[in-house]
Amino acid sequence: MKQLFVQKFKEAYANNDLSKCRNALLCLILAYNSEIKDGLVYDHNLKHLLFNANCILNPMGVKYTSEDYEKYAQILTETIRLCEAINDPRKDTSIAFQVDLIIDNKIIKDIVDIMFYTYCFYNMNSINSRCMDDSAISKMPFVEQLLSIILFYEDQIRILKQNYRKDFVKNMVTGLEMSVADRGVEYYEDVKTSILDSLESHLESINEILRYLYYQFGKSMAETVQNINFDVIHPYENVEFEKHLYIASQRQLLCRLEENIRYGYYCFHSTTTMEDGNKAFVFSIENDEKYKAKCLGVYRREYQVRRYSISDPRNQHLLDSYEAKILSMAEGLVALQSSEKLLLNIENYHPDVEDFKIAQNISKIKEHLITLLTKEYYLKQTVKGVTIEDLLKTYFYLNTLSEIACSASAKLINDSDQTTYFKELCIVDTSYFVGELSRIYGFDIDYSKKLIDRFIFHEANNRDDDVFAQPLLKISKTQVLFSPALIDQVNPDRYIERQFIRYKKDVSATGRDFENYFISTLKNGYLDSSFDLKHKAIPNFTLNENKIEYMAFDGKAIEFDVVAVLGDYLILTELKAVMTSYELSELETRKKNVYEAIDQLHRRKESIKYDWEKFKEKASIPLPKLPFDDDHIILIACTDTFDFTPLKDNDVYITDDSTYLKYFTNPYVETMELSLEKGITVQNKNNIWLKGYPEVEGFLKYLMNPVTIHPFTDYMEKQLMPIPVMDENDIALFCEQFVLSEDPIKAEISKISK
Repeated sequence: MKQLFVQKFKEAYANNDLSKCRNALLCLILAYNSEIKDGLVYDHNLKHLLFNANCILNPMGVKYTSEDYEKYAQILTETIRLCEAINDPRKDTSIAFQVDLIIDNKIIKDIVDIMFYTYCFYNMNSINSRCMDDSAISKMPFVEQLLSIILFYEDQIRILKQNYRKDFVKNMVTGLEMSVADRGVEYYEDVKTSILDSLESHLESINEILRYLYYQFGKSMAETVQNINFDVIHPYENVEFEKHLYIASQRQLLCRLEENIRYGYYCFHSTTTMEDGNKAFVFSIENDEKYKAKCLGVYRREYQVRRYSISDPRNQHLLDSYEAKILSMAEGLVALQSSEKLLLNIENYHPDVEDFKIAQNISKIKEHLITLLTKEYYLKQTVKGVTIEDLLKTYFYLNTLSEIACSASAKLINDSDQTTYFKELCIVDTSYFVGELSRIYGFDIDYSKKLIDRFIFHEANNRDDDVFAQPLLKISKTQVLFSPALIDQVNPDRYIERQFIRYKKDVSATGRDFENYFISTLKNGYLDSSFDLKHKAIPNFTLNENKIEYMAFDGKAIEFDVVAVLGDYLILTELKAVMTSYELSELETRKKNVYEAIDQLHRRKESIKYDWEKFKEKASIPLPKLPFDDDHIILIACTDTFDFTPLKDNDVYITDDSTYLKYFTNPYVETMELSLEKGITVQNKNNIWLKGYPEVEGFLKYLMNPVTIHPFTDYMEKQLMPIPVMDENDIALFCEQFVLSEDPIKAEISKISK
C-alpha cells in the first residue's frame, strides 16, 4: 500500500499537482502512524522511504531548479501545518479525520527534517555554484584549470612522500598513523582530521571539479592541446587558487553531508545562533551503531591493507631489488627531456621490454594485496570483452611507468623554482599508451585500446567514471593528462569490482565459493595460537555437513546455508557474498543482500517449527526429537565484508566471516613484538572463549563486541564537523562524525608494555 502512495506522489509531482502530492504524503503519514499505534518500532521510516524512492530530489543536483525548491517548500509546509492542526485540540478536524487521531511527533519530525534539508542544501548549492562560476580560476581556459588542479595535488603527494620517509618510516609500528585525526584543519581551530581523510577530501574535491569542468568544456574540447599559458598556472602563493580549492572542498563536504542524510546516517538536530548573529544548522548522527559499523568497515580495510604491506617479508625485498632498476630507467627518461618543454615528455620513451618487465616487479606489492583481498573468482573473469587479468597488467604497466616518471621528475625539480614543478606531469596522446601496451605485452592494437580506455576519465558520458578508478584525465580529444599520483592512488581491488558493477556482470558464483570456504574452515577445527599447525575439533560444537533442501511448509523450496549446534542451541547462518562498499550508494545496494538474508532466516526459523522431521532427516548431526523452541535458535546474517559488523536487526545478528570464524577457529588474541634481533615474540595472549570452550552466552556477547573491532572502538570519538563558510550568504552547517583520536594499535601495545 505504501508503494502505491509513493507512486502517486511521484506522478503528482511530475504533473505539478501539489495538492495530490500533499494528499499522498498524508496517506503515508497515516499509514506509519497506524503502525506506531499497533506497537511497531518507528525509526525515521517515512523519511527513509521518501529518500530511497527518490520522492525527495537532491537539491545539489544540476537539474534541481528554483521551481523544484518552491514546490517542495509548499508541499512540506502545508503537510506540517495539517499535522499540527490534527494534533491541536482547539481545532476541529473531525470532518476529514477521526476525532481521537494524533499524529506521532516522530513522524512530524521526519517532515521537518526534510524541510530543513531542502532549505539548507538548495541555498548552499546556489551560493556555492555562484562562487565557483565567479572564481577567477574558473574563468581560466580549460587546460590551464585542469593543469593547475592536478599539479597542486601531484606536488602535495610529492611533499607528503618526502615527509613520510622522514617522519613515519623510522617510527612505523602499525600502519595506522595516517588514519588518526591528529592534525588541525585550516578553517576551524578545534577540528581535527587525519592525513588519509585529508587526502581523500582533496581527491573528492578534484572529482567534483572534474565533473564541473567537463560539464562546462567537454563538448568544446580541442583536438590536441596547443599553446599552454604556463604563466597563469601557479597554485602556490595564489590567493585565487586557494579560494577556488576551498569552494570545491566546501562543495565536496556538502555533497558528502547530503548523501549521509539521504541514506539515513544523519538527521536534523537543532539550530543555534553563531557569534556573528547568523543561524547555524546542526545535523546529528541518526544511529550511532549503524554509523560506527560503516566507519569500522573503513578502518578495518585500511588496517588490513597496510598490515599486509608492512608485514609481508617479500615487499622489502622487492623494494630493495627493483628501486635501483626504476632509478636506472628514470635516467633514460631524463636524458630525453628538452629545455624548451616545461612538462615531462614521455612520448619518446620506449624502454627495453625486458628491463621494463623487471621494473614492473615493483608493482608486485599491489599484486600480493590483490591476491589476498580480491575474490579469486573475479580474477578469472572476462568483462565486456576484456579479461581482469589483462586489466591488471595494464594497471601495473601504468603504475610502473608512473614510478619511472616520478623518479625522473624528482631529478628535474628545483624546490626554489616553481616552474620546474611542471615536470611532475605529462600530456600524452592515448596512442602512445596503446602502442607501448601492445609492444610490451603483445596485445592486439584494438584490444590495447579497450584496455587503456577503461582507465580514462572521459569528457562525456562519464556518469560512472571517477578519478579513483579512471586516473587518465581527458585533456583533449586525443590526449590525456598523466599524473603519477593519480595512478598510484588507484585501489585495484575496488577497480576490479567496479568492472562487474559497471557492466552488470553476474557474480552469483561467488556465493557458492563463499559457502564452501566458510563450511570447510569450520570443519577444519581450531588452532591454539598463531604458531600452532595442528587443528583440533571445536568443543561443544557440531556442524552439519549435508545439503539441507526440501519443500517447506509454505509450498516453496527451502535451502539452508550453514546449520550448527552450539551446546543446546541451534545456529542458523545465512551467508551473503557481497562486494566491498566504497561509496554510500554502494553500501545501500549491499544492504539489500542483508535484508534478504534476514527475511530468509525468519522463514528458515518458521520451517524448523513446521518441517522438523524433514529438516532432521536431511541433517548430518544428531538432533533432538522435538524442534528447538524460538528462544534456542540463533539467527546470523554473515557477509564477507566489514561494513555491517556489529549490528543486530531484532533477533538477527549481523556480522562478517572473519569475525564469525575467528570465534570458533582462532579463539585467541595475541600481541606480538617484531624486532630484528629476536624475530617475533608473543607479548600477551588472551583466549576469547570465556569458559575455555565455545558457549552461547559468550558467543552472543562476542558478536556484538568482537575482538576484531576492539582496537578501533576504544579510540573512536565523536566530534562536530563544520562545513567551511566561504561567502557572507552561506548557511553555517555542522554535522557529527566519529574519528580515530589515537592510533589504537600503538595504544594497546603501550598498555601491555606498561
